[in-house]
Amino acid sequence: MPNQNPLLLALKAKKSNVEIHKHAAFQMVFTDDYPFSTMLENQQYRDIFGFIIKPQVAHACVCNESNVVIINIEPYSILGKLIEEQLGDKNAVVFYAKTEFQHFLGLQEDDFSLDRLLDLNLQNSLIQPLDTRIEDAITFIHKHFKVENISTQEVANHVFLSPSRLATLFKQQIGSSISKYLLWTRLRNAIFQILTEKDKNLTTIALESGFYDSSQMIKYMYQMFGISPSKLKQKSDLIQFLAIETP
Repeated sequence: MPNQNPLLLALKAKKSNVEIHKHAAFQMVFTDDYPFSTMLENQQYRDIFGFIIKPQVAHACVCNESNVVIINIEPYSILGKLIEEQLGDKNAVVFYAKTEFQHFLGLQEDDFSLDRLLDLNLQNSLIQPLDTRIEDAITFIHKHFKVENISTQEVANHVFLSPSRLATLFKQQIGSSISKYLLWTRLRNAIFQILTEKDKNLTTIALESGFYDSSQMIKYMYQMFGISPSKLKQKSDLIQFLAIETP
């Protein structure tokens, strides 16, 4: 799996309906072909081109004709905070035209593409250059996240900082705690394997992603994304994992 920003998770669903659910991430959903319908907090919206919702907003999608891109964003990340500021007191924003989605994100009308949107996410999430010690800490996490008991102390020792100083610096620069960054890294790896290695069982995927067992992986995946690993595996022919490379 390529080096990626674990604070983002991008998937592409092909003409696949999604049952009503909640999750712990901000979510951006959009299509660049045919409009689709969604249910947000018991209200139905037809013929839309996208929406953005806060965490824990109940929603469902009916995408019989369209392919939709789904981007989940860690709520405590810098990008998550930026989206929260844009939403204000609204739990959701719905877009009935591509141009509305573009304007919300600050894109030009002729500049609407998946690649451009992912670039925008990365640019907004990297507001300031990272301290080299934080870069080293992230590299260490990416290399060792499969170890079940990796600790903040181990990461701190690697970059020659105290655990408290590392935690403070990491939160300032990444916008997320080390433990949440580690969890998202593991969940991204698990989802990547579920969608690309269809013959591998969930227990093996859980262990290879740094979870104690499949039950722990199931719990966190449902909490974060509102879908169980088994349900994701069933839909693996309709869902594509989209890699978001870090600069």
